[in-house]
Amino acid sequence: MRTILNRITATCILLLLLDCKASPAETINSAQLKEKLTALFSSDDAKNIFWGVRVIRLNDNQEIYSLNKSKRFRPASNMKVVIAAAALKALNSEYRFETKLFSDGRNLVVIGSGDPTFTSAHFKNWVDELKKRNIKRIKGDIIGIDSIFDDQKIGLLWSWDDMSNCYSAQVSGLQINNNCVEIKLRSEQGKYARLEKYPDTSYINVVNAAKITDEKTSISFKRKEDSNNVIIDGEMNYNSRPISKWVTVNNPTLYFTTLLYEALKENGIYVEGKPVDARDTGYALNRKKAVQITSAKSPPLKDIINDFLKYSINLYGESIIKSLGFIYFNEGTTYNGRLAINLIFKKYELPEDVLFIADGSGLSMLNLISPDYMTQLLYQISKSYYSHTFFAALSTSGMSGTLRSKLNSENLKGFVHAKTGYIKNVRTLSGYIDTVGGERLSFALFANNYDNKLEKAEAVINKACSLMRLYKENQK
Repeated sequence: MRTILNRITATCILLLLLDCKASPAETINSAQLKEKLTALFSSDDAKNIFWGVRVIRLNDNQEIYSLNKSKRFRPASNMKVVIAAAALKALNSEYRFETKLFSDGRNLVVIGSGDPTFTSAHFKNWVDELKKRNIKRIKGDIIGIDSIFDDQKIGLLWSWDDMSNCYSAQVSGLQINNNCVEIKLRSEQGKYARLEKYPDTSYINVVNAAKITDEKTSISFKRKEDSNNVIIDGEMNYNSRPISKWVTVNNPTLYFTTLLYEALKENGIYVEGKPVDARDTGYALNRKKAVQITSAKSPPLKDIINDFLKYSINLYGESIIKSLGFIYFNEGTTYNGRLAINLIFKKYELPEDVLFIADGSGLSMLNLISPDYMTQLLYQISKSYYSHTFFAALSTSGMSGTLRSKLNSENLKGFVHAKTGYIKNVRTLSGYIDTVGGERLSFALFANNYDNKLEKAEAVINKACSLMRLYKENQK
């Protein structure tokens, strides 16, 4: 009898648990969501922050809530949404950059296409091709041509304090290894930390003043302005793990030709001349007399956009906007790229005079956009032929990209698909959210001028996402 009672009791408990799991989550309709968002952005946590917000339903483009929707805000990396959408709309998703290697009979000449994905790993194939052609000696120089882009290597109003950091890498028509060098420090017996460079190139000169001590590790890496001299200073604890830092180079074109020059020498191809940036000498390739030896193509645009949005790679944005400028106006400048984007989106009938594109990455404090523009663009993207490619490139809450460790609570994980943004006193999030009611919302959440209250800005954004997740219009 006791066994039967125990089984009945266990069955009842199981049924109760199943009933609890099957019970519907809390839901809120449009009016309730608007009321709760109004309260949230009026709360103490949201005070002293300039907020721009807009939330719409994707199925009918109906606005649910807005705050300062027509005012202009600094978007930080949310500007990448604009750049990515323009590239996907204007170019085939299979579009590829191509970097070409020529011989003019004396010099080896590389013509860049602005490919931001090119790495020195491509040089193995280039060396093999030269050897197949029995080219063992280069009588002249290794020349790089980057004229597809202008010579403006950094964006408007970028912070000078960031020029050594790889997220502020210079942009060029000829690019390699993200236009950076990886520097590693290892703790070992002796006065100074052991230094390693990847690639191990002469292009960067590193002065290592990092001392091994029993103090807390505190290391700084600084590239001197307009040079390739990097100063490493500070203290490294003798028990410290290796420290890795990607540092920018000055003049990516010359960096490219230097790495190629070094790769040729390492593989037994003698070069009588030196690495050259064609801008410094005025060299122009005579295509009629030159012979193309080989080339290297980038991954397709859809893959580049995936990494651009998921991992917020600034160099990709700068390269894309200048490429659009070249494709539309035959001159690869950020200004022309801005004009091209306005033309690309003309049929979308987006709000006017609320978008200013200062760069392709969002690093500049001069970038401006309104929540209205952003959500209308996201709506148009959702109806476009490239919507799947764009959506797949966004980070997903608690799962991928820059949202991998964010918005990862049980109710949000896997349901927010968005682009993050962060620069000084700016925190932004724009994208889509799947609600418990089976709908998809488009949103833009812009926090500007928060005076070092990053935690509060993030907390409010997280709460806003939690509220949007509960949306269900047809309440019974």
